[in-house]
Amino acid sequence: MLCRWSGALALFPLCALVAGHGAPACAQSLVSSQLQIDTGIGHEAQSAPVFQLTPESTIVYLDDLKHLSGEHVRTSVQASAEWAWDKGFTVSLAGDATLKKSPDKPDLDYQTVSVQPSLMHPLWGGSGGVGVNFQTFDVGGAHFRDSTGLILNWTRADAESMWGVVAEISEYRHGADLRDMDATSRSLLLLRQYTDPCKAITGLDFSAIVGREENRWGYADLSNRSALLSATVHWSMWGGDWSFGRSYRRAVFDESAFEDDPVRMDATHMTDLSAQWPLTSKVSLRIEMNDSVSRSTTRLYDNNFRQFSVTLRTQI
Repeated sequence: MLCRWSGALALFPLCALVAGHGAPACAQSLVSSQLQIDTGIGHEAQSAPVFQLTPESTIVYLDDLKHLSGEHVRTSVQASAEWAWDKGFTVSLAGDATLKKSPDKPDLDYQTVSVQPSLMHPLWGGSGGVGVNFQTFDVGGAHFRDSTGLILNWTRADAESMWGVVAEISEYRHGADLRDMDATSRSLLLLRQYTDPCKAITGLDFSAIVGREENRWGYADLSNRSALLSATVHWSMWGGDWSFGRSYRRAVFDESAFEDDPVRMDATHMTDLSAQWPLTSKVSLRIEMNDSVSRSTTRLYDNNFRQFSVTLRTQI
């Protein structure tokens, strides 16, 4: 019941912001709208340690890795619209849905749907706003998580760069079999982007995120603090738009799940490379490679992930 009402409660700050400035009677005009449809194929591979539990509940790691790999078909739809209202307000509505199916390896199946309404107003030389995020997703053909989040953001942009700050608090709710993972997540994002910083580079993106996730039931081994640093460079080459990004995430948990292990600490290195070529004024071909390596003080959580995909992107 709390999860069902949390979305409605999250709307109170948005309503208060409107009331404080005098709510406009109706929208004046559609400022912008966008529809993006991606359809493609890919291959992904994951590996993790193989282990056994002894009768005394002690983990014994075997000298082997468990592999999961296969081809998939993926389609996603992203849509957004923005309306100008009276007294400088801007209302936006965004949504996206993704469906990934692996015919031979259903454990790789994935689907998610999210909706994000928000309200913006000029603030401190930029634009400030409040919004909510509703999301649900399934993994391996089974429902995994629903989340409801409250988002506060501020951006300031000009022709050469952009600053962005985003604060979010979300409630995670799972089905009965996974309810031990229910949690509250808080995060703060700082974003810095540059457009055409030099002749050879068309864009630079830098971001930093700090977060805190607290387990709803007080399980310390499922509560953590984390930080993520990311940098991406964009350039044009061979008639296409290219990007290369590197990210590093570190998470420190409050406790370890096993008495003989040190406090759990995860470190993840991520690498992303993509290229996109226009085929028509609205359709482009995109090729993408993603690699992620996670290492933990608790070997159970070690993981390697690699993905390659080819996508047709249509923008309307």
